[in-house]
Amino acid sequence: MQRSIIKLLAVLTVLAAGLPTAQAQDGELIFGVYPYLSPNQIVEQYSPLSDHLAKALGRPVVLRSAPNFAQFIDRTRAGEYDIIFTAPHMGRLAETRDGYRPLAQSGNPFIFIALAKKGSPVKSFEDMRDRGLAVGAELSMTYQVMNQALGKSGLELGKNVKFIDTSSFSNIIEAVLRGEADAGAAPTILLNSAPAEQRAQLQEIFRSKPLPSFFLLGHPRNGDAVLKKLHAALTNFAGTPAGKTFFAKSLQGDFRPLDASTMKRLDPFTTVFDKP
Repeated sequence: MQRSIIKLLAVLTVLAAGLPTAQAQDGELIFGVYPYLSPNQIVEQYSPLSDHLAKALGRPVVLRSAPNFAQFIDRTRAGEYDIIFTAPHMGRLAETRDGYRPLAQSGNPFIFIALAKKGSPVKSFEDMRDRGLAVGAELSMTYQVMNQALGKSGLELGKNVKFIDTSSFSNIIEAVLRGEADAGAAPTILLNSAPAEQRAQLQEIFRSKPLPSFFLLGHPRNGDAVLKKLHAALTNFAGTPAGKTFFAKSLQGDFRPLDASTMKRLDPFTTVFDKP
C-alpha cells in the first residue's frame, strides 16, 4: 500500500511539471525527462536512476517532465530542470542555446525503424502514399529521419503521407495494431521493449543507419563540482543492482562519455527548431 502511495505521488509530481518552479526548493535537484513515454512509465523507469543520483549527491532529486516535446524544450530554455534526459537533437539545442553541459549518453545507438501489420499491403515506404504514419511527435528525430527516407520515394509527412501524432512513443505499436495508422515509426530501443506478442504481429518496412542515442546534460548553475559528481554517478550506474535492472529494461546499454564530435553530429537535426 505504501509503495503504491509513493508511486502515485511520484506520478503526480511528473504531471505537475507545468507548475512555475524555475528553481529547485530546499536543495532539491529537478531531473527533467523528456516526454517520450507516459508519466507512469517515466516514473517507473527513471525513479531508480533519480534515487541513484540523489544518493551520490546527498540531496533529493525530483523527477519532472512536460506534456509534450515543445513544452519540454521551453522549460529547458527557462532553466526549470537541473538535469535533463533528452533526445539527442534536443540535447544539442540545450547545449548550444541554453548552456547545458554534456554529462553522458546512452550506449546503444538509435536505429529508427518503421513497422506495419503483417499481411498489410504496406511493404515499404513506396506503399505509404495517402496512408498514415504514426510518429511520437513532429519535433522528434524520428519524424525527421522518416521524412528524409520518405522523400526518396517522392513522399512527405503532412502532405501525401498523413502524420499521426501519438503524443508519446509508447503509443506507436497500439496505433498500428488498432488500425489507427498504416505504419508506425520509432527507435528500435523503444519498439523492441514492447511485448513479444505485439511485435510478432508486425513487419519491418524501413530501417535507418545508427545515430546517437539519449543524452544527459546538467544546467551550469549546478557548478563544476556537482556536474563532476553527476558524471561519475551516471558512469557507474550500470555496475549497481538498480542500474543492471534499468539497462536490461530500457535497452540503453550503459551511460558513457558524451564528446564534442558526437554533439556536433546532431547539428543538422536542430534546424527543425528554427521553424516558426
